[in-house]
Amino acid sequence: MSKRDEILKEILSDKELMEKYNINKEQLKDLEPFKPDSKTIVNVLSTIISENDNKRNTSQIYKVIKNLHKI
Repeated sequence: MSKRDEILKEILSDKELMEKYNINKEQLKDLEPFKPDSKTIVNVLSTIISENDNKRNTSQIYKVIKNLHKI
């Protein structure tokens, strides 16, 4: 498992987030961003983590998210 995936799972393991976005422990265990059945929150957080890791600034990250998720 990549460091990015570990960070994503750590964030989403927060009890409040799991409840709010209806993520159970099984889904969290098998979490894979950008799969066809992935939740939007998973994809957005994954994008933020990846782009931040690539040293992009916040406005660049927002533009990527906006483009990917048609916000």
